[in-house]
Amino acid sequence: MTVGEVAGVKIPPGREYQLPTDPDHLWDGLKDIGLGIRWVAEVKKSDMQIELSGPKWEYKSYTILEIIEEPGKVRNGIVTLIGPDIHEVEPGSSFPSAWDIKVYGQGITQRHREYIERQMAMSLHGVEGYMAFGSFQSPWMRISKSVAGRLTFAKLCQVIHAYVKTVVPQVEAMEFRWIIASPEVGGLALIEPLYKVGIQRLKAQELSVSLEDEDVDIFYGCTICKSLAPNHVCVITPSQIPYCGILSYNGAQVTVELDPEGYIFPMRKGECKDQTMGSYTGVDEAVYERSNHQIKHANVFSAIKYPTTNCGCFEGAAFYIPEVDGLGLAIRRYIGVTPLGVKFSRLAGMISGGSQNHGNKGISVRSIQSKTFLKGDGGWNRIVWMPADMKKELAEYIPEEVYDKIATEQDTVDPVELKKFLKEKKHPIVEKYWKDGEPQPLKVPLPGGDWPRE
Repeated sequence: MTVGEVAGVKIPPGREYQLPTDPDHLWDGLKDIGLGIRWVAEVKKSDMQIELSGPKWEYKSYTILEIIEEPGKVRNGIVTLIGPDIHEVEPGSSFPSAWDIKVYGQGITQRHREYIERQMAMSLHGVEGYMAFGSFQSPWMRISKSVAGRLTFAKLCQVIHAYVKTVVPQVEAMEFRWIIASPEVGGLALIEPLYKVGIQRLKAQELSVSLEDEDVDIFYGCTICKSLAPNHVCVITPSQIPYCGILSYNGAQVTVELDPEGYIFPMRKGECKDQTMGSYTGVDEAVYERSNHQIKHANVFSAIKYPTTNCGCFEGAAFYIPEVDGLGLAIRRYIGVTPLGVKFSRLAGMISGGSQNHGNKGISVRSIQSKTFLKGDGGWNRIVWMPADMKKELAEYIPEEVYDKIATEQDTVDPVELKKFLKEKKHPIVEKYWKDGEPQPLKVPLPGGDWPRE
């Protein structure tokens, strides 16, 4: 993690800090910062000292954890900060950023990456004055003015360093580089090429999983978001990646192996009641127990009827558009208006919190790539709208015969015009779901309600 040149872009020099590496002193110097669940809170724009990434920068920032399997390649406890520190900027400042983290430990392999990523996220979950949303591919962070004189980027790295080494003792060395891309450092022009390379590196690190849902008897559940969404339960299958995009089926397996009493738990699949919808007796039983007896039934492959609950950390969302009886997709970096007449940020606030919101389902970029994606609703034959850059990014996963028939904000965000677009393009929804060329809008129950028995 040396300062030099990446993707043809020269990286400015930075300042180096050495974190404590002795196990007895990992947390030294952090007593003036509150740590723990009581500090979990949102940082309002008016209260922020600094913001990193987020909608202002179209989420063009990233955090990358790289597992290094060769000893001696990771400088233990070194933090390189390129750009200004928290207290060195004007209150309310906002910048894109790039955060690279290297980890080495004997026996630590790519199989452990997702588990360590989740521990990193957990470590920062209760830092006083710190807020984070989104995934490693599209993070959004804010730091409050109330901690500007006490919290530094090196201290944030120290929290991760200390926490990870405490809960994953196999980790022997961690090294950090954080680029805060202020105009003096290079701004978005510095981050954009790094972002493109960074996303490629993230994809290259993903493990290939050949398992199908039918191949296993055990799914997994995740309740890490209960502090923000008390009734939320994520269901993880070989084909279903959690909404946050952090964990896969493999990552869930590793987590249970290393932390059997933690927030990831085995979920008996049970009898399959409806393979298309993803309805299983074991899933229903587990979700009911873990949702404080609030959610009686959940379909793994549907956003419309009895979807799994939404937390608030989702990368994106699928949403029902009644005027065309179809589904739209959007992710956090999209800052425009959706066909629902609201921006993604408003939509996310409406559907998060752990409720079962019929017609709305959190999604991750990786879950969209699955062949079971929303198959209970018709899959890609029901997808009618998505942001243009999202559509381009996921082009290889969208059926060729549907691709040009899905509208974007460049075509329209108006439901009436969207209906005309779908007719003109002969989208499959017109023939498969409409009647005599007209949509048949569903009467979607309120959150937590029941659909009429068919």
